[in-house]
Amino acid sequence: MKKTLYITAIISIFNFQLSISQAQDAVFKLLRHEWTVNADGSSDYHYRHEVQILRNRALTAYADKGETFVVYNPDIEELTVNEVYTLRADGSRVNMPQNAYIYQLPSECADCGRFNHMRELAMVHTGMELGCIIVVDYTLHRNYDLVNETMQLVRECPVERLEVKVQVPQGQELNVQLNDPKVLTFKATEERNTTSYSLTATDVPQTFVDSYLPPAEQLYPTLHFFNGAIEFIAAADDTPAAEAHAALRSIAESSVANCGTDGDRDIVRAVHGFVLNNIHLNDIHPSHLGYVYSTPTQVRQSGCGTAVDKAVLLAAMLSELGLPARVIGDNYDEVAVRLDSMEYRLSVRSPKEMELIGKAVDEVNVSTLAGTIEVEPNKLEGDFYSLSLPAIPGEPTTKASKMALTRTAPLMGQACDLQCDITIPLPKGIKMVKGKVEKKMSFNGVGSLEISIKQSGSKLKVVRNLKLEKSLISPAEYAAYRQLVAAWQSYNTVLLH
Repeated sequence: MKKTLYITAIISIFNFQLSISQAQDAVFKLLRHEWTVNADGSSDYHYRHEVQILRNRALTAYADKGETFVVYNPDIEELTVNEVYTLRADGSRVNMPQNAYIYQLPSECADCGRFNHMRELAMVHTGMELGCIIVVDYTLHRNYDLVNETMQLVRECPVERLEVKVQVPQGQELNVQLNDPKVLTFKATEERNTTSYSLTATDVPQTFVDSYLPPAEQLYPTLHFFNGAIEFIAAADDTPAAEAHAALRSIAESSVANCGTDGDRDIVRAVHGFVLNNIHLNDIHPSHLGYVYSTPTQVRQSGCGTAVDKAVLLAAMLSELGLPARVIGDNYDEVAVRLDSMEYRLSVRSPKEMELIGKAVDEVNVSTLAGTIEVEPNKLEGDFYSLSLPAIPGEPTTKASKMALTRTAPLMGQACDLQCDITIPLPKGIKMVKGKVEKKMSFNGVGSLEISIKQSGSKLKVVRNLKLEKSLISPAEYAAYRQLVAAWQSYNTVLLH
């Protein structure tokens, strides 16, 4: 008996259409992606496309029309070409000859001996003409069962029928994430010992990826599904741990030998530059390596690695120099390093400056305290009392006395606008020591402070206002920020006699 479940999901396939008329170079009559997770711990990826050539540009401007390339790892993946042929405009079929199948080393692996086992099948299509349909159908069998895929639904030509199917053993959870204002149905069908998730879309429009388009138009939809979180594991390493650490520390120290004078920040820049400039990037998708990363020793000795390998090496080198670092990012190609009690992000793909993680958003914390408030004074020695003024929600909690005099990195705080205008009844015969308090401070672009505390008969009139304009305080603004916080905290108690 078959049981069908319907999951309503948000998928963006039809959004971001541009009102640009452009002749179509080609059209996908069919585009099919199928993943099957097998009960024996293996998995299969089945791909098929049927693309019709409409203009010569489809054969000259796009390498994936006149040729099809499939990268795979023979150690853990088995490639089977099911069928490849061309249907000519008159309906005749031209099968691709054997000499049109070319097995080669992927170009990204040419500079690294550790990846010379990788293979790329180039299929050079034959019998092509305007109006013909090229059919490609192949399967990749993998020796692991993790399915963790992100499909960016961007096409340089329209798709008449798009099919996506994922089949997992019954009882195994498949997480699906889709995003779009247009609602489609993602159907899950349970039968025998499997659960099949399928999505079918028709007339998917052409999307545009030209570099001159505004950035907003580049935010194309994605489909992400996974049956388990990616857990990268380290490849085997014959180098003893002590020896590996010593060698890594040595190369880390040599990379910062001539760095600048900006302390740890220059050390991070130097190590980052070493990894970028001296380790060749092999942009192989982690799925072709079974989500196994090379150890820092292997990457250092070979001078090459994947993005994950480079991130692991960068984090290890920084850690050897006493700077806590870890691999982060959706694609595990970034490193977080801690400096001055804050974390910064580094990419192993780009030399751009380190970026603060969790950059503050200046949402101002507004609090108002008004009216008459009863406060019990604390008895001190002799006839003296200490009266603590009521705290205001959102006021700075870091003690100014514990803040360094200067900083070389930004400080994460909290923008606020605090207003306090209260009256506190005093016990009979008690007066303020040293009379009234009047304090005003203002720093352009940082904030301002106003404090007035004075006695009127048997009452204490208190006005305390603090405005901090931003949450992220630069080193240049830090001294002014520290003065405001110090003044605010200095006048939070009143001495009575």
